[in-house]
Amino acid sequence: MTQPMVKKMSEEQQHLVMQSMDMMDRFYDEEFGLLRSSGEESSAHGTRGSAHYALGLLIRQKSGDVERAVRVLHKVLDYQYDAPEEIYHGTFATQSTDEHPPAGHYAWKSFAPGTAYFLERTFEKVSEAFIHKLQEENNLLKEEADVKQLRQLFYASVHGVLPPVWISYDPNWREFIACVCAIASAAFSELLPDALIQRMDEAMERAVQGSVDRRLSDAIPMNTNIELMHIFITHYYGHRLKRADWMQHADEQAEGLLHEFEQYGGTFAEFNTTTYYGVDLAVLGMFRRYAFTERMTEIAHRLEHGLWNNIALYYNAKLENLSGPFARAYDMEMREHSSIGVFLYLLLGKGYEHLTGMNCESGHDPMIALLGIDVPAEAVPYFQAHQGDRLVQKQFLELCERDDPKANRNLCTASAWIGENRMMGAMSGSRNTNGQMHPATIHWQTETGERYYLRLIRRETGGDWNSHLRGITFEAEVTPDSLNIDVQLDTAEEIEVYFEIKGPSIRHQDIQPERWELPGLTCTVKAEAPEPTMLMYTDYAEIIYRYVPGKSENRMRFELGISD
Repeated sequence: MTQPMVKKMSEEQQHLVMQSMDMMDRFYDEEFGLLRSSGEESSAHGTRGSAHYALGLLIRQKSGDVERAVRVLHKVLDYQYDAPEEIYHGTFATQSTDEHPPAGHYAWKSFAPGTAYFLERTFEKVSEAFIHKLQEENNLLKEEADVKQLRQLFYASVHGVLPPVWISYDPNWREFIACVCAIASAAFSELLPDALIQRMDEAMERAVQGSVDRRLSDAIPMNTNIELMHIFITHYYGHRLKRADWMQHADEQAEGLLHEFEQYGGTFAEFNTTTYYGVDLAVLGMFRRYAFTERMTEIAHRLEHGLWNNIALYYNAKLENLSGPFARAYDMEMREHSSIGVFLYLLLGKGYEHLTGMNCESGHDPMIALLGIDVPAEAVPYFQAHQGDRLVQKQFLELCERDDPKANRNLCTASAWIGENRMMGAMSGSRNTNGQMHPATIHWQTETGERYYLRLIRRETGGDWNSHLRGITFEAEVTPDSLNIDVQLDTAEEIEVYFEIKGPSIRHQDIQPERWELPGLTCTVKAEAPEPTMLMYTDYAEIIYRYVPGKSENRMRFELGISD
């Protein structure tokens, strides 16, 4: 009997596998055959997380693990959508409780690129025109609550007929689950029954074809992490299933991505992003281990080393974090919603276990342990110790996934000042509607080791920052002791532009309109903006500047002078 994969791994790799599997074991529902989505009593079960769990079981191979993995993979495949004419063909329900997306009303293959964008914009305009007519002609909808309720009813009706991306289905589940199936078939085929191997191959034929159709139509653009997965699964299954058209497609896509990456000195459209860089590194590891051709291996090698050099450039070893600005980010802390700390632990080894704390990405850890790392020698010192204060600047060509495909690529500049105990980031050129774009950031640490961050974000009043909002742009610039930001607001919505400051012992009385006396940092503020209001929470504060259309100037400017 062959030795389990985990027994062949380094101490660091084994730590990642066992820690992650202990967590996922607690969420496994023996009766249902999948992981509960959240909490041990959840009624919903997730497909992507369960697929990663199955891969972890194949790596660990404790008694009963292989049999459980087989069951889980069969169960995940049960949730694939088999609908060849629909835009969601070959993807998977994200949760066991998802309703099947509407079918039969969306001839998406015959539409132009950017279909999802144009439909969304059209429905927005129809909704606003409909509400306006009710208000003006029938003297109805006097209350804002009535307007919001009617808008919700309108969109609910639309979404019951046409499948709204990200609402009724997630197209990216094709790529995520296909990557797991590829690794399972490449590394563990001798452990899996022939019936499961055959079923996975049949399911992957649907998934890859759906992914290729999506890419060729450009109906829903692919961000970098999805683009990399798309190329990998098309390459892998093209060779595995002897599909010459997929092989050619993957080769062309890889060459195009490499050209764009190197055009601006080695940058992805999804630039400086802790969450998605973790996915990128994992997929490049898949190429390193399982690519079929020398050229594909070479391309992945150049991308992987270039990506590590970018991470090193914006990394602060003292703060153990990446500096902003972030093209896309959920959190300002690298160890939240990210696997970057896991990769760094594999590089740095014993003593850095704290970088591997559990977060929502930890289900990927067994896969990362299996794939390993390939860090270029010149990048390694940046992760071991601070390599001197520096002002860094990189350009990248962003992707605005919800904009007109003829105008959804913009040349951006991500600038950062990285000192030993403080780093700041500033973004210029971006026109992204995504709230995950963080245009102005500060991270710092006090003499006693307490860590803080500041970020500028926006939200519709009463809404959430992690949303798509049109007509709001930021232009920021940074020096070692200043951070200046211009905000343009060309929108009919009421918007809150606000600084979020997070860390211990922040006091209301220390934050005044023109001076913020924060632990370890003093910030003088010149603001051309409405008078701010402030909200205090347990460990963070919000300094809010509210834009009201017709009453406020549609431009704000902030000049922050920074001293330690």
